[in-house]
Amino acid sequence: MRPALGVGLVFAGCCSNVIFLELLVRKQPGCGNIVTFAQFLFIAVEGFLFEVDLGRKQPAIPLRHYAKMVAMFFTSNLVNNYALNLNIAMPLHMIFRSGSLIANMILGIIILKKR
Repeated sequence: MRPALGVGLVFAGCCSNVIFLELLVRKQPGCGNIVTFAQFLFIAVEGFLFEVDLGRKQPAIPLRHYAKMVAMFFTSNLVNNYALNLNIAMPLHMIFRSGSLIANMILGIIILKKR
């Protein structure tokens, strides 16, 4: 796959995710946390099935470090969901949500000593 296509698909997926989350939250206030939890659960199950081969393959990252990073990322997403209740403009909200990626990269550098 070409890099531009991959970046474009990720961008489109992230934007559509935020747009549909906003639409859901406007119809049913308070559902953002359950949607976020469902997304995290899906990714965790998918990773367990295909990345660590049902637990038979040793993960590359120690589980305690991974658990810390996931907990911090999940918490930042929950805080971002609460911002939707404050009627913040969607472009501003997308900027806040994308800031969590930078925070995760910084935590990866600090906790895992990655570069």
